Amino acid sequence: MPVGPSLRQLHAHKQIHDTGLGLAVNMTDELIRTYQNGTEEEVIQEVIALVDFWESRVISHADAEEEADGFYTEAENNNPELHDKVQQLTRDHDIMRQVVAKIKAQMENEGFSTQIIDYFRSLIIVNEIHSRDEEAFLLKD
Repeated sequence: MPVGPSLRQLHAHKQIHDTGLGLAVNMTDELIRTYQNGTEEEVIQEVIALVDFWESRVISHADAEEEADGFYTEAENNNPELHDKVQQLTRDHDIMRQVVAKIKAQMENEGFSTQIIDYFRSLIIVNEIHSRDEEAFLLKD
């Protein structure tokens, strides 16, 4: 499947990144407020919503970029010098997948702790750095 224009154009791809990042920050802030003022069940529901967000919005976006005929392959085919950068960006995706898996495992095995908030904040940081790198190295307007 050919890469769609929203993944190839800087302004459109940056909008996808910025919207996702903004939602992640807002949802994480809401989790913190719920932890401070809500019930345990409400906190669990916030964590579930955040995990779903990361899986359905961010990781699915990463999966699309990594498809065999996707954005990363196209970028590297057009400029083989980008190989190492594409590998680094793919590693960022792997780190995000691992952190989400860690959150899910902890929730299943131990339940909520404030460490879950740290994991979500870590995802935001990795995602922000990753997005800016991707925009700088792979996208042109």
